[in-house]
Formats: sequence, C-alpha cells, structure tokens
Amino acid sequence: MYEVIRSATPNRAIATLYIMRVIQNPKQELHIPPCEVENGVVIPCYESPTRMTAIRTALETAGGFTFEEPPAIADETLTTVHDPAYIAYLRETSAELRRARGNTPKVQWPTVFPYGPRPRAAGNRGLRGQFCFDTYTPILGGTFPAALGGAAAALRAADLVATGMEQRVYVLTRPPGHHAERDRCGGYCYFNNCAIVAERLTRLGKVAILDVDVHHGNGTQHIFFDRSDVFTVSIHGDPSGLYPFFSGYSDETGTGPGVGCNLNFTLPPGTGPKEYRPALAMALEAITRFQPAFLVLAFGADTHETDPIGGFKLPTGYFREMGLQLRALNLPMIVVQEGGYTLEALGLCVTGFLTELS
Repeated sequence: MYEVIRSATPNRAIATLYIMRVIQNPKQELHIPPCEVENGVVIPCYESPTRMTAIRTALETAGGFTFEEPPAIADETLTTVHDPAYIAYLRETSAELRRARGNTPKVQWPTVFPYGPRPRAAGNRGLRGQFCFDTYTPILGGTFPAALGGAAAALRAADLVATGMEQRVYVLTRPPGHHAERDRCGGYCYFNNCAIVAERLTRLGKVAILDVDVHHGNGTQHIFFDRSDVFTVSIHGDPSGLYPFFSGYSDETGTGPGVGCNLNFTLPPGTGPKEYRPALAMALEAITRFQPAFLVLAFGADTHETDPIGGFKLPTGYFREMGLQLRALNLPMIVVQEGGYTLEALGLCVTGFLTELS
C-alpha cells in the first residue's frame, strides 16, 4: 500500500510504502525503575525507556510507519479486566510517591507476600505484597500514569481495528502487560494491555490471543481461563526454569466454560528456529480452528538469541519469517509490545516482524 507524501519542493510528491499505524504510549517515560531485586541482590533494571527509543528509532529509519498518541482514558475503563481495589492502590500509591520529599522513599517494593485462605493485608507494607507477586516490579510516582497510558494506546488500537479503519495496528508501549493479573502486578507489568484489548473486542466477536514472548503471560491466561469466547495461546520457555515459574504448563487448558480454550507450548532453553517453527505452526492451526473475529498478539523480542533474560536462540531474520506466518492468517490484528531487552536487536526484530506482517 502506498501513500503520497508532499515534499518541500512545490509540485513534487514522493510515493512511500505505508506499512503500519503505530499508537505509542505518551506517558511511558514517567516510569523509570532504578533497579530490580534478584535473589536478594540489587541489579540494574532491564525494563527501561531506552527500549521504546530503540524501537521507534528503528521504525523511523525503516520508514512507512505513522505515529500517534491516544486520547486519555478514565481509570474506570480498566475495571473490565482489573479489580477496582487494585487500580485504586496503584493510583494512590503512585500519587503518594510523587508527593514524597526529602529522604522519604520515592519507590516501593513488596517485602511481605500475604497468603492463606483469606489474608487480611492492611497498611502500606501488607498491601505492597497483596497487590504484587515479585521483586522485579516496583511502584514509582510515574508508574500509574505510564501504565494507564499503555492501556489507552492499546484501546485506541483496538478501536481502529474494530471499526475497520485499520487491518493491523502496532502498540508501542512500556511497561509491558501480559504478566499483570486481575489484582496483582509482576514481571514488570501493571495493567494487562492485551487482556484489556481482547475484552473490548469481545463485544464484536470471538478473540484469540497469541503470546510469543519468551516468558509465559500468566496474567492473560488467568484472566480468561474460564472463558470460551477468548482463546489464549502461548509459546514460551519451560516455566520450570524460566519466569514466571508457576504458570504456563501444557496441561493448563482452561476451566469450566473455558476448558480447551487455553493452549501452552513450552519449549526448552536454546530453542532455535528448528524447534520454534512446529510450535508456531500448531498454534496458528489452533487459532484458525477457533475462527476468531480478531487476533491480539503479545509480541516479545526476548526470544532473540542475544536477550539477557530469555534463553532462546532465534536470530534476527526469523522475526521476518514469523511476520509472514502471522500475515497468512489474514485476521484483523492488534500487536502489543511486551518484552525484549537487547537494545541492539530489539528495534530490528520489531521492524522486521511488522514489515512482513503488513
């Protein structure tokens, strides 16, 4: 598809290949985690604003992508997927941290994780662990607006596709979302953008979610685990040795009306194209049988061979092949950015994938 771009020279026009519309999170730079905690050791945070800079720079260099920011959304929009008490906790904690002055901490991590049949978490320390499940996902003053901006971008993309204005749209956002549970943050994720999009689209028909991030999207699976109108499919590293460590096994197929509507492909460390291709082919076949009206793609480039926290061995060129395979489904699609932490490869993986997908 080509569009005409007017040049600065009168009576001249340049025809350029139009690839895809990009909806970007205008608030993502407000969330800058200073570090994360791994096995009691404070280490630099892999999830940072430089990821978005790398992707946008690569897309602009390639050309053919248009960028826009979404309209703001109200907090209440998120209650279709997330618990109101959890939303309020993130909003109020972020606001409190923005007001912090002097030596008052500007960031919060959980230190206690309430458990039991009916845990009675109260106060700041109790609620930190009540609404979070790991030590990788701190809350800062900018966390809530950044996460809300990502949800707004995702919903804008959903509306563009739902109305037929676009066939495929890419959501350029961070922090990511697929680990976020209905009432807990974790895995760098606060609001589950893919789940929010899928829930919106179910008004118009069945929805399939395909997650190709190297880490299983536990939040997405759990949110729709008892639903028959949303088919969740994930290709990821074996959770017995890779985050999130507690979700994503092949025998997790759904419950109640959702039995058979959740499909997990677990792959070993060192997985390359040879091992990945058959899993992707089976995932796409299953999606085709489900006959969805829309596809939501949780796209992670942390399957790349150089990713520091992935463990797969997919080369840069394979992401183009993946784009071609997804394109063959010929489904209206929203692509939502999730992981990918090697800056040198991240932009190239995203650009190659989207170019072939278009």
